[in-house]
Amino acid sequence: MNRFSVAFVSFSLALAGFAGCGSGGPDIARVEGTVTMDGKPLPRAFVVFIPQGGRPAAAETDASGKYVLEFSGGRKGAIPGKNKVEINTARQPEHEPDGTLIPGVKESVPAKYNRNTTLEFDVVDGQKNIADFQLESKGKVVAEAGAY
Repeated sequence: MNRFSVAFVSFSLALAGFAGCGSGGPDIARVEGTVTMDGKPLPRAFVVFIPQGGRPAAAETDASGKYVLEFSGGRKGAIPGKNKVEINTARQPEHEPDGTLIPGVKESVPAKYNRNTTLEFDVVDGQKNIADFQLESKGKVVAEAGAY
């Protein structure tokens, strides 16, 4: 599993573990947006906001490139303040419950948007934040060891 996949799975498990903990926790602000690459929607991309201190928030884009960040326990949003943003499309192969294999996907997003990200977004408390990212496919794409 690549570095991002491990982190995303760990993050997802942490979210599931807090599902019954109520709405406590740090203040967060709603964050949503659209991710495009070369002017076209980027579906099934993982978007992760990493604050300077605290838990990351993540989402997967839909077919039109839209996303809404999930924090924990079903809470939507991210920790206010400056967040580093990583966008990644690599996936390991997996199996459906019926045993059908879902093939893995190679990374298609240049490293400047994930492994070596230059993306940042300042989440403002008390408001719905719109974080749209217009990516360009030019640049080195780095495949993690074991990525498909």
